[in-house]
Amino acid sequence: MLAVRMISPYWLLLWLGLGAGEEQHYATSTRHLAFLLQVEDELLATVRQYAVELQQKVDTMRALQAEWMARRVEARADPVSYVANPLRSLPLIRRMHVDARKWLDFARLEVGQEPLQQLADFDLSGISPMDFKEAADGLLRIQEIYDLDERDMARGKLRHKHYNSRLNSADCLALGVHLEDLQKGRLSGKWLEVALEQYEDKWEPIHRLLQVGRSQIWQQLGLTLISTHDLQGSHAAFTKAVEGASESEDVEIARHLADNLGYHFVHQRNCQGRSRLPVQSSLRCHYSAEGSAFLRLAPLRMELLSRDPLVALYHEVVSAAEQRHLMLLSESQLQRQRGHQYDKIRTFASASVAANATPTVEQLHRRLEDITGLDLAESEPLRILNYGIGGQYYIHVDCEQPQTHVEPYPKEYRLATVLLYLSDVRLGGFTSFPALGLGIRPNRGSALVWHNANNAGNCDYRALHAACPVLLGTRWVASKWISGSGGQWRRKPCRK
Repeated sequence: MLAVRMISPYWLLLWLGLGAGEEQHYATSTRHLAFLLQVEDELLATVRQYAVELQQKVDTMRALQAEWMARRVEARADPVSYVANPLRSLPLIRRMHVDARKWLDFARLEVGQEPLQQLADFDLSGISPMDFKEAADGLLRIQEIYDLDERDMARGKLRHKHYNSRLNSADCLALGVHLEDLQKGRLSGKWLEVALEQYEDKWEPIHRLLQVGRSQIWQQLGLTLISTHDLQGSHAAFTKAVEGASESEDVEIARHLADNLGYHFVHQRNCQGRSRLPVQSSLRCHYSAEGSAFLRLAPLRMELLSRDPLVALYHEVVSAAEQRHLMLLSESQLQRQRGHQYDKIRTFASASVAANATPTVEQLHRRLEDITGLDLAESEPLRILNYGIGGQYYIHVDCEQPQTHVEPYPKEYRLATVLLYLSDVRLGGFTSFPALGLGIRPNRGSALVWHNANNAGNCDYRALHAACPVLLGTRWVASKWISGSGGQWRRKPCRK
């Protein structure tokens, strides 16, 4: 039940007329709404009394500060001479022995106990979320039926006439959130834009206290624009939220989504063959003949695309006969990825091929060990993936950081990945590394190698990658996730 302290006889009669103790739906009756004005007045009076008592304490403390500072200005010039005068040294000792203790007791004293208790006793449980929902629905119904502009409404203009009322930024934000809950993203975005326009900097401390600051509005606008598929606008809104946030504001959602949307746009450029990777003189193409007798006899042409994290492209690794063998081996076993959560993330068919499936597969595994310098004994089976038109695997990492484990690398930890290109793709189908600005065109017979773990054994999220949608043609690849306890490093490449 709502508090009724200090209610005037008129308001008390009104309250009794409403039916004290009964659940009310305030938004559906102007009489019910009128009672809320008195409740708000009572709450304001209690807050005012609490503020007065707090201010009295602040004024007293400031008077003490002014008195002490006046003496300190004189003493600062020559402290020794100052205390050499007994008419100054005795008061100093007395102040520190007697006055300072009393001032500390006063500073520790909690003021405003009575109004503070009244505030604690206030019962607002009678006002429910349904009340706001009904009020918001009513206002939006008015907007729709009378074809009102949200900016005019916020500024107090109804049907060509201005009234002495307005909606502040918090009101507009609440309407925007309500509309988003109703899945009316476009209208929600309009109200959130008005919330930014109605924002008044002079009330900034209050906005932040109530968690309706400018950064919160930008963050909500970013979420709304995602629902309307405006990713460019969403990224800009999240960036604004992060840039304008204070230390006390929680904008981690905005920061996370801004980063990920940024990756999305880089991913788009990578897929279109417009990678923005800067030229680095230390990255080069050469013949790799290190680490094994096989490579010394038959060195492979390698392009070092990234040194940290390691991303390298080896050319002419898989012969045409081996490519056909792997595709034929998997054709009868290809299965569409199952699971609702993967419908948009993973759109391809795949099949698993054991390391000892055929002599050709065994030979290929030994070659991958020579190339990577890793023992593949503990690794997962080779996976053959086939992508049709529009087939993709959206941005992801192959490793997942374990929550708790004793060993530096748990057995299932994917240290590195090898991607074998079994076909060319007429258009699209690039392999994209958004955090690195890399887009690699499928090159039949090549092997793309990258490390998923950094030198500390943690998942390296710079190795985020994706398979771009196939625009024309088909994409066949074989993926080898190299897992294990970490002891399989036969030779980990140096990073100079």
